[in-house]
Amino acid sequence: MGDRTQAFDRLTEDYRRFRPGYPAPVLDRLREYVLAGSRAGWPEPWLLVDVGAGTGISTRALRDVFGPGPRVVGVEPGHAMRESAAAGPGGVEFTDGRAEDVPFPDGSAALVLAAQAVHWFDRPAFYAEAVRVLAPGGTVAVLANDRDWTASAFVDAHESLLEEHGDGYRRDYRSFDTVGELAAREGLDEATAYTGRWVRELDLDGYLGMALSSTKMAAVVRAIGLERTRAALTDLVAEHFPDGVVRVPYLTRLHMARRT
Repeated sequence: MGDRTQAFDRLTEDYRRFRPGYPAPVLDRLREYVLAGSRAGWPEPWLLVDVGAGTGISTRALRDVFGPGPRVVGVEPGHAMRESAAAGPGGVEFTDGRAEDVPFPDGSAALVLAAQAVHWFDRPAFYAEAVRVLAPGGTVAVLANDRDWTASAFVDAHESLLEEHGDGYRRDYRSFDTVGELAAREGLDEATAYTGRWVRELDLDGYLGMALSSTKMAAVVRAIGLERTRAALTDLVAEHFPDGVVRVPYLTRLHMARRT
């Protein structure tokens, strides 16, 4: 098996251009939780670590929501993803590293975030690293955008296409008991969850770009070819959105716990 950390290298540009961000109410809730745990003895400036940062979407979201004060660092093992992230707007840093071996000292961080990435990790090892890296009162957070197939016949059909032609794909592949996992981890407390609902609107090119930026859709491309995949996705849009405006409902799930 190849190095999973490089799985997105060929998809980097589409990922950077087409992947969604995160809704403001969810990010605000994250900020409130982190601030509620703050301690006078935290290292200055505060260190906010985004593990599995990809092209930096979530890293830059941390800068936006926390303002200019903290040090914000994205940790990303994928070479092309990290290069793309570093080429973006300034104000944040990016470094090589893995979720199971975060390159920061014990007790140094106010926040360790995994956004759209924890399903790639050895989760127990990641939680243990978060406990090590976090200062007392610091936050470990798991954030994910998930298409809501229960709220849209279009999304249900999109997921069915992935299940039919993908490599063993299941639409619930990211359905973990994250609160339970966080609550069970020694050194963490106050595990909680928050969910935001929103709808993303795209034109056909934006939808195709988003779909084809996924490693899961890449498996469909390998199975039936790029031309057939694009045609199937285009047909879904024509069937469900004759006006050409693709509406994708999302559930953005935020799970958090505090370092004791």
